[in-house]
Amino acid sequence: MASPSRLLQLPLELREEIYRHYFDPTTRLRPSDVPGTEEYRFEFELLRTSKQVYDEGTRVFRRTNVFVRVETPWPQAVAHISHDGLVPIVLAPTATSLTFKLHTATITISSPSHNVEAGHVIILLLRDVSLFSQVWYYSSLNYSRLNEHLRVEIELRDPYYPADPKPIPRAIQEKLLLPFGMVKGLSEVEVRGFDDAVKRELEKRMAIPYDTVGKCCDDCMALTTEGDVLLEKENNPEAALDMYVKAFHAIHILIRGRTRRVLADHFFHRMIDTGSFSGQTGTVVRIVLRLKLVSRVVNVYLKQGEWAEAAFWGMRTISIMREAMETSEFEDFINDFVGGMDMGSIYLRTGIAFRKLEETSPISPALGEYAGLPIATSSHLFKFAGKYLKQRFSHIIKKELEDMEVRGVGDEAFVYVERGREADSESMEHMDQEVAEAELAVQMLVQGLMYVEDVDTDSDLEDVYA
Repeated sequence: MASPSRLLQLPLELREEIYRHYFDPTTRLRPSDVPGTEEYRFEFELLRTSKQVYDEGTRVFRRTNVFVRVETPWPQAVAHISHDGLVPIVLAPTATSLTFKLHTATITISSPSHNVEAGHVIILLLRDVSLFSQVWYYSSLNYSRLNEHLRVEIELRDPYYPADPKPIPRAIQEKLLLPFGMVKGLSEVEVRGFDDAVKRELEKRMAIPYDTVGKCCDDCMALTTEGDVLLEKENNPEAALDMYVKAFHAIHILIRGRTRRVLADHFFHRMIDTGSFSGQTGTVVRIVLRLKLVSRVVNVYLKQGEWAEAAFWGMRTISIMREAMETSEFEDFINDFVGGMDMGSIYLRTGIAFRKLEETSPISPALGEYAGLPIATSSHLFKFAGKYLKQRFSHIIKKELEDMEVRGVGDEAFVYVERGREADSESMEHMDQEVAEAELAVQMLVQGLMYVEDVDTDSDLEDVYA
């Protein structure tokens, strides 16, 4: 006679907690076949142990995971939303996704004016609908006339009792529908099965105009300042890092760990006519803000003692900028306007991270990531820090070295000697998206399309480090 299951000997409340953990989607995320993307891979072996476990586990699975079916005309949509938008996928367009019936809502996208109908099915989780809507939002910012050609139908359904449908809780309805409030200017929207109050709220949100470039940049600067307060005055690096990630998000740069996606580039290619950056081009201001944020993120990781992360964040930006600086006009632009201050602090802090790694172990795996790159040593990085920070910022260099307890580094370490363009062009792997944006900035600068106000950039930036 088989021994009784230990699982079934537990109280129901504990068994359901086990089921919830087993089916928790956050524990089921795995890298997909497309580099830089993730997908959900659920397992159901536990449900096969007995009929009782099957019945109990299935009920918990249904409560824990609410599925959404997205029907789109474009086969490339899955790559766009998963890679560019970092949206995890349950099922990509396949025969399986076409026959999937466990979805609580169907979102059908078509373009009647172009005689294009939905024919490709993607299955998402409810928890990721907001990310899906966000990708759509960024696409519409880049292509201002995109939505005016699109028709969207959103239908609510009960996937488990279609013959006698049960009411879908209001909270789930709101999570399904309201994220689409950021998708504006659609040719037609049809919503079926949702409470009238939820539909009215969607209409209200869809009527709110998109934030302007100036508003996005002002929000980014405000969040950056909040992060500075959390880091320097409240000594809370974790909260500061969260604030800096939100600041990146404000200028449409998504951050997830080491992964970074720069979205809505075309949206920023315009003059700012309101707010703190009025009279400047969005592309320029965005570069400025990105340098500020990278400098601060590297600083957070230094304060946390996470040398490898500090080195990674710093070297990624240094690589991008050094690729762009093969054009001398861009180097002048960075040094004179954007501010050697922020670029110099990135070199300085990245150099500190490398010094810490070098002191820990010269054969550290973290250092191995940069093998063969002449600039990837603390001594080289310190020299370039000196190039940007110059003598008038020597007190900043001294303070940061003291704060991080870096010893044995004298003033001579920061003396930069120009050695020609060839010696100044080593870099890591070319990062197409971000380098393209930097190169575009160069072209705009050369063509005289970047109009900026005269500001005392160095003195303003120095106040941040006072």
